[in-house]
Amino acid sequence: MSKYNNIKKWMAIMTTTVIVAAIFASCTKNFVKENTPFTGPTVATLPQLYTGIGANLDANAEGMDNTGARWLYPITQLGAVYAVSDYPYGSGPNWSGFYQNLVGMGQMIAKMHAEADSATYVNTEAMVRTLRAYQALELSNLYGDMPYFKAAKAFSGSTADLKAPYDKQQAIYLSCLGDLTWAVNHFNTNANQYSLGSNEFLLKGDIAQWIKFANSLRLRYALTMYDKDNADAGPIIADALNKPLLSDPVLDVVGLSTANIPGIGYGSRGSFFNQESRARMGSTLWNLFSNNNNTDGSGIFDLRAKIFFEVNGSNQWVPYPQNPVTPIADGGSPDPYNTQRDGDWSLGKVGNLYSDYNYYWGRDGNIGGSTNPCPEIFMSAAETDFLKAEAYVRGAGVAQNNAAAAAAYNDGITASLTFWKNMAFQSSVWVVNKPSSGTPTDAELNAVKTNSKVAWSDANGLKLIYAQEWIDLFRQPWVAWALMRRTGNATPQDTTNPTGYTQNYGSLQRFSYPGDEKQYNFANWQAATGGSDLTSTKIWIAK
Repeated sequence: MSKYNNIKKWMAIMTTTVIVAAIFASCTKNFVKENTPFTGPTVATLPQLYTGIGANLDANAEGMDNTGARWLYPITQLGAVYAVSDYPYGSGPNWSGFYQNLVGMGQMIAKMHAEADSATYVNTEAMVRTLRAYQALELSNLYGDMPYFKAAKAFSGSTADLKAPYDKQQAIYLSCLGDLTWAVNHFNTNANQYSLGSNEFLLKGDIAQWIKFANSLRLRYALTMYDKDNADAGPIIADALNKPLLSDPVLDVVGLSTANIPGIGYGSRGSFFNQESRARMGSTLWNLFSNNNNTDGSGIFDLRAKIFFEVNGSNQWVPYPQNPVTPIADGGSPDPYNTQRDGDWSLGKVGNLYSDYNYYWGRDGNIGGSTNPCPEIFMSAAETDFLKAEAYVRGAGVAQNNAAAAAAYNDGITASLTFWKNMAFQSSVWVVNKPSSGTPTDAELNAVKTNSKVAWSDANGLKLIYAQEWIDLFRQPWVAWALMRRTGNATPQDTTNPTGYTQNYGSLQRFSYPGDEKQYNFANWQAATGGSDLTSTKIWIAK
């Protein structure tokens, strides 16, 4: 269950309150006046509303990280668990946080439109539209159809919309891509524009960065829907490729961190592993990092292997078989992610047979350090490069161009290696096996780019692009899941036990709707699900 009350339940309570207040209005005509605060505003300001939106944007706030360790890592095969999780799979995270944000976003836009000088709020509106599109589409990729166009309207006085219908994912995609296009085309540097000042938590009012962020999101989502609606997606892809995109490996990574929200911290990153301490490095990803299974690591050619993972309890590199026919217990310590390892690195690993996720990803709540902390990533330069490569190699929205695809692909590898090495180097708590610098050497870059598993070939281009994009999404397994589903499992897959994988993970296509949707919005829930809210039902973007 989400830690926030469902928005529909809140609205039901609010409706009852309004009715009761109306009945007793004649006896309490001075009630509002008597209960008005002595000082302070009674209506939230734009900066206050915007800050509230930020609190509900972080995936951690809704438990997505825990869901990732328990389910999304083995589903996407970015990792493994040595036994099927006993944490239930069903309702996913982020639902109520989005609908709370939808209220605040709607209030912000309404307030700005009502101002006499509304033209001075264009940049702020573009920011809100961008964040609304981002959050709506990421949520839709978890659930499929969902309430959107009439959702949260009751807070504006529309009692007819207390129970919002579920909108088709395609309609939501088109609307949100329209918002992103509007934002890209309306962001401006005019001196008369209203500023949120220090309350602008994401990009500190940097309009050039906002344009790149919104435009890169356009490229992501237009490619995500391309196979389902290329008539609408193609022109958006073409336009996005002709406008600024995220490109700097370190500076152009957009997300939430202590750099933009002081004191936010990510202590719950520890629970990402602590609550699913059976998480291990899986053989699928290992096979793209190493030329062989030498336990001394002599086959490793990709620096990200030692940043994402670490050796087992015997100081050996041993991947857990991704989908064993019979689950194999890791007979050592139950908790290699315990923070007591700060004092004794071997603590918690004694007897472990398989390589763990790197301890520091859970240990450092602000990994990257105070000067350059690793964000909870929304969009990165590396992903943008891989999306460009996909568009060119497929001829999606643009003429097919293998040379342009190869260039973007190699730029993406450089960006990914640079970002992840820099994060490890900048960490304030990383000690064991910490990189000696934050920039990959030419030798490190070439070791990856020229390896036979990675080196570009026109014949294999699309498969290579998806594999490297999938690797780079290591800390965004929900985005990797969308990539896997919309490409028809074209991301790296273990083939040794397909039946077991399908039974345990592969049949999972979506999250089921939160339980109180069925309770408080039953008619619309039933219309959307047919009365069977199945996690095996493919969403619209899926092949």
